[in-house]
Amino acid sequence: MSICRVVAIALTILALACHAAATHAQTSNRIIVGYPPGGSIDAMARVLAEKFSEGTGRSFVVETRSGAAGVIGAELLKGAPADGSTLLIAPDSNISVYQHTVIKPAYLPMQDFVAIAHTGDYRIGLAVNPSVPAADLRSFLTWTRTQSAPVGYGSAGAGTNIHFYGALLAQASGANMIHVPYRGTGPALVDLVAGHLPSAMLTVGGMLSYAHSGKIRILAQTGEGRSQSLPNVPSFKELGFPMLATSGWYGLFGPAGMRPELVQRYNDIVIRAIRTAEVRERMHSFELEPREYTAEAFQAMVRADTERWGPIIRASGFTAASD
Repeated sequence: MSICRVVAIALTILALACHAAATHAQTSNRIIVGYPPGGSIDAMARVLAEKFSEGTGRSFVVETRSGAAGVIGAELLKGAPADGSTLLIAPDSNISVYQHTVIKPAYLPMQDFVAIAHTGDYRIGLAVNPSVPAADLRSFLTWTRTQSAPVGYGSAGAGTNIHFYGALLAQASGANMIHVPYRGTGPALVDLVAGHLPSAMLTVGGMLSYAHSGKIRILAQTGEGRSQSLPNVPSFKELGFPMLATSGWYGLFGPAGMRPELVQRYNDIVIRAIRTAEVRERMHSFELEPREYTAEAFQAMVRADTERWGPIIRASGFTAASD
């Protein structure tokens, strides 16, 4: 084989390798979701991936890594490069609640992550299967006390804020309820609709279509007031449970060590997105309330929320898991 032929082959191989590397670089940007598809957090992640692709000129994809109530997905962020190629959209459960529920946390959000942007407040609702003989919250709580065995309420996972909202309701009302954890909103809804689960505490956005079709009945929700999507559903606060008048939130996070100017750029992309009528409409369809926070303000909010949850979880009697 001639020297020219060898050189030509080598140059071809090098060109192919460079093309493969460039293609990988274009497609390796990801937004991790720690919950199964079908919930509002997954839907919001897809909105963000689209806007980040537009705003950076690089392709962002949603990567689902469900399990352990979102912890598996969040743990992936800890070891990711701090170059902005790997992001995480997570609920408050995985950020401000998580470290209070385990003895040896797999990650410490305030140390291992950087808060980039708030991506929406969400409401939590108590829903029942239509076979449950209760038309409102009071009658449901009374009904649970007539049952010989505790009435199960499903959630998106043990140690989530939704789990603790159910525990707070049971404590405050004397209801005969027991927690039934699932691996996300979707699986819990499947059993609730099928009648395998009598009740569930889940995000209102994830339950809206089932409520509107009559497959489930939402009895109360955690907002300060009523929701435009469900004007006939009262808040827990107006029913006498003010401790449940608190919204959950979703946020976008990156690995610790991201350059401040990159964090600011990403925050700008999110803010610009939620200012558009298109994204606000999509957020409202998920029952998400947009909030505009700078990265610094969001970081401060996360810190305050983390401090708030500690006493609540301790008062619930929850025992921290060893892992």
